[in-house]
Amino acid sequence: MSATSLLVVAVLLAAPKPPSSDLTPALRELLQIAYVDDAVLDERGRWTFFAHPERAAEHPGLNCSGFVYAAAQRLLGRTVSLSDATRDRLGDSGDGATMGKDWDFGFDLVMNLSEGLPRRAVLPDGDEDVEGKSGLVLRGFALDDARNWKKILARLEPDRVYLASISRDGNKVQHYHVAVLLKDGDGRTWFYQTLPKGRSHRLELSSSKGLERMQAMFGKGLRILLLEVDPPH
Repeated sequence: MSATSLLVVAVLLAAPKPPSSDLTPALRELLQIAYVDDAVLDERGRWTFFAHPERAAEHPGLNCSGFVYAAAQRLLGRTVSLSDATRDRLGDSGDGATMGKDWDFGFDLVMNLSEGLPRRAVLPDGDEDVEGKSGLVLRGFALDDARNWKKILARLEPDRVYLASISRDGNKVQHYHVAVLLKDGDGRTWFYQTLPKGRSHRLELSSSKGLERMQAMFGKGLRILLLEVDPPH
């Protein structure tokens, strides 16, 4: 690993959790990292891959799950191993699963990363308990409906972490993308993610242009599960 890569790892692992009034500074160093398929920065500070954690990556990079994995640990102030973060919670998405292998990977990831902390699913008209429920039941609200977002954005708090799993219907349900939402100290809400052929970035959902851009990236017919998590104090 190059000296530059080692410096990036040191910065990402060493940065402390910010004051609870504004969590956005914790993700500053995670922005603009190149998208690399299946890539993650593991709990030991190695650039590697979800499917092959024994293999070292040649260059720093993150996929959407890798970004959320790194972000959640910084925001929630604790270390979760890759094996614990990717655990098949209900034993319903392994080899030969009826819904297909890893169909609920995004759902399992956000649930595993927030395990043991107070959490709830945020919906436009209230909260939903998440404990013991599957990714078929917990799918949140329609991502392309601006009326949903108007209600959601008004309910978000700057001292909470919002982990998101986006799912689609096809022949079967698939939780295929994950992201992070934060509200800053000025009341602006940011959507953090990384996409293929790009770099990790954020969009301001409290801006109509930012919200419309995010919705245009995903199109119609998707649902977003927004998991509100109380960070430890």
